[in-house]
Amino acid sequence: MVRVDNCLCEAIRKRLPSPLRGLVDLAYNYWWSWNRRATKLWKKIDPEHWAEYKNPVKLLLDTPTHRFKELLRDDDFMNLYELVMEQFEDYINQESTWFSTNYPKWDRPIVYLCMEYGISKSLPIYSGGLGILAGDHVKTASDLGLPFIAVGLLYKHGYFKQEIDEKGNQIEIFPEYRPEEMPIRPVLDKGGKRLLVEVPIEDRTVYARAFEVQVGRVRIYLLDTDVPENSPEDRTICDYLYNADIDKRIKQEILLGIGGMRLLKALGIEPGVVHLNEGHPAFANLQRIAWLMEEGLTFTEALSVVRGTTVFTTHTPVPAGHDRFPLEEVRKRLSQFLKGREELIKLGKEGDQFNMTLLAIRTSSYVNGVSKLHAQVSRRMWQNLWPGVPLDEIPIGAITNGVHTMTWVHNEMRKLFDRYIGKIWREHTNLEGIWFAIERIPDEELWEAHLEAKRQFIELLRRKAIKRNERLGIDDPIPSIDENALIIGFARRFATYKRATLLFTNLERLKKLLNYPTRPVYLVFGGKAHPNDWGGKEFLRRVYEVSQMPEFRGKIFILENYDMGSARLMVAGVDVWLNTPRRPLEASGTSGMKAGLNGVLNASIYDGWWVEGYNGKNGWVIGEESTEPESEEDDVKDAESLYDLLEREIIPTYYGNHEKWIYMMKESIKSIAPRFSTHRMVKEYMDRFYSKAMSNHIWLTRDNYKGAKEIAGWKDRVTESWSKVGFVDVRVLDNRSGLEVLIDLDGLKPEDVRVELYYGVRAEGYHIEKPHIIELRHPRRLEGGKWLYLYRGNALKHLGNPCWHYALRVYPYHEKLPHRFLLGFVKWFGLD
Repeated sequence: MVRVDNCLCEAIRKRLPSPLRGLVDLAYNYWWSWNRRATKLWKKIDPEHWAEYKNPVKLLLDTPTHRFKELLRDDDFMNLYELVMEQFEDYINQESTWFSTNYPKWDRPIVYLCMEYGISKSLPIYSGGLGILAGDHVKTASDLGLPFIAVGLLYKHGYFKQEIDEKGNQIEIFPEYRPEEMPIRPVLDKGGKRLLVEVPIEDRTVYARAFEVQVGRVRIYLLDTDVPENSPEDRTICDYLYNADIDKRIKQEILLGIGGMRLLKALGIEPGVVHLNEGHPAFANLQRIAWLMEEGLTFTEALSVVRGTTVFTTHTPVPAGHDRFPLEEVRKRLSQFLKGREELIKLGKEGDQFNMTLLAIRTSSYVNGVSKLHAQVSRRMWQNLWPGVPLDEIPIGAITNGVHTMTWVHNEMRKLFDRYIGKIWREHTNLEGIWFAIERIPDEELWEAHLEAKRQFIELLRRKAIKRNERLGIDDPIPSIDENALIIGFARRFATYKRATLLFTNLERLKKLLNYPTRPVYLVFGGKAHPNDWGGKEFLRRVYEVSQMPEFRGKIFILENYDMGSARLMVAGVDVWLNTPRRPLEASGTSGMKAGLNGVLNASIYDGWWVEGYNGKNGWVIGEESTEPESEEDDVKDAESLYDLLEREIIPTYYGNHEKWIYMMKESIKSIAPRFSTHRMVKEYMDRFYSKAMSNHIWLTRDNYKGAKEIAGWKDRVTESWSKVGFVDVRVLDNRSGLEVLIDLDGLKPEDVRVELYYGVRAEGYHIEKPHIIELRHPRRLEGGKWLYLYRGNALKHLGNPCWHYALRVYPYHEKLPHRFLLGFVKWFGLD
């Protein structure tokens, strides 16, 4: 049983009147972050404090005791408190969940490792989309009742707070966060002392303390090296998220992967499935292999266990976005860990580099991209790992991202959904049928809910502008925004490929669009550039520069320090969500899903999730409805398309056809809310990957790893023989009624391979579109260690069609192999 240090909790509890002491338990569980009644409860204690920090632990520490005594006499507060605590206890103690109903015999946890988590503004260990997705994944795992445990790192300075100076330059502010003021608790060992995890780095041991974060029914464990047992240098390993220093970056990833697995072992947690979210935590699998080898398994046996039980999600379609380190730098920092286990380093070797994504792929059976298009891009990117395997059969699948609905739906929209759909949508978000009830919402009620979201967002913009002007000593009046005017929002990381400045390609045309007297349009930009992305910073500076031009002042705004708090208001408080990446560099994108959930219409390049989300009625496509890659030369063409779209479609519809706009809002909610929810996403991970990996775990490890030894022996035999396996002779029988295929298996058995006829419409080169595959069966063994395979049947009547291409292939087969081409072995014989 995991123990945590509750000293501070008890100290806070003693400060509270007895009837309010349940606030402590609520404060230390992030369930409150997606329960609107709970956040309303915190806000009632001190509205200004809550608006600033969104941190209930700090709120309880900073609030004077007399205020709590006042609250005891506030009937509204006490009634809300009792209701929230009842809901909280019901949620935590719920016995029947989606998981328990569908997987009643599951007995091992799913362990999820990620570099960052976006749970709430009060836990600033996220930078952008990857972390927000991870946070939504954790919340949904809690909602569905999965036995889910997450592992990450605690960063003393987090990512950074963004300030924009009077010239539009981004200034990075790195505040120092105090763990004792956050909704996290130190983990203790069995003796009641703080738990320290020992992590081998270079020639020494680095110590890491651990903190527990409760997110509903799920726990996240965060590691940090800021302890007196370490050298001053090692104490700073977790100072910053995504430290640009290569030394710190490698150490962080060793700490996350190897340290994360050692933490779980110290806590007595034995995972059944491990999910690597991006390549950063892939060192975890080196530790798992090393432990299994210490138990007496061979390297191949240990790799078979680890690979069969690992899921890996890649989020990056840009080659430069994958962590590559000089091989010798990794070898140096793993020197103590690698002693006697040199084969481990080869798993990530790529020339003279060590590639974390390669390590993850080579040690995972279930690999996926985060949209269908991204999976295609990833298969092309890594096809050299499976030479000869057709692109569509490379074992990289697609599970499209989603968003945690209760976190991102605006309160006014939530009320409408409750009223016209019924609260069933909260627990069954992914059921498309229930969302057709959106049609019941009267147009005027939907529009009024949207207007209220706009008012709240406009007020946030105003507050941020006032705060910035005060900081910079600017006396300019704050421009006002008409809530009835069209507001277009663009908010994401300021990377150059996202093309934040696409709308500024033709400023004269933009000036006419924004300043038409009876149809005003406002643009709001939000997002941070990475501290070392000078191109992204220049894009941000350019947006600011244009916003200060006389013709655009009061029309273009920058939302400073865009974070989870401001995102929740912005995705619901604009009318159009703009997305302009250079295709196919947007792996998925989830901000548009959040906007669409709230009835905000997407105008996006046909990339990422929008390829699956766009249906012709729920938004617009910028540029061509194509999945072909774009280059810099396409920027002007896409900009022209965007101007045309605004002039001819978006602005005229908003101002001239209110009925159509409302229709599109409803279509947006109906089509996006269920299909792009994390309820759908996590269930898909569960059904397609986690359940299969767990079955592998059972088979591979039972009876002293009998299954692992069996499949490892099979892999060794296949690997040894494969270079000599090949087609000896192929003959088409008379009247094309069948084939005779002679193959030398070099000692392998017929059940060790599959032989198939592969044919279909010829495309470019020897590529075949929509191939037909016929397995050739019942081989007849010949003398001399060769066997003859004879196949007859009408299925071959089309042999000789000049429009088609025909080939034979042979590849290794084992019924327990998760994917037929996992080993990357295949040999071909062309028939034409």
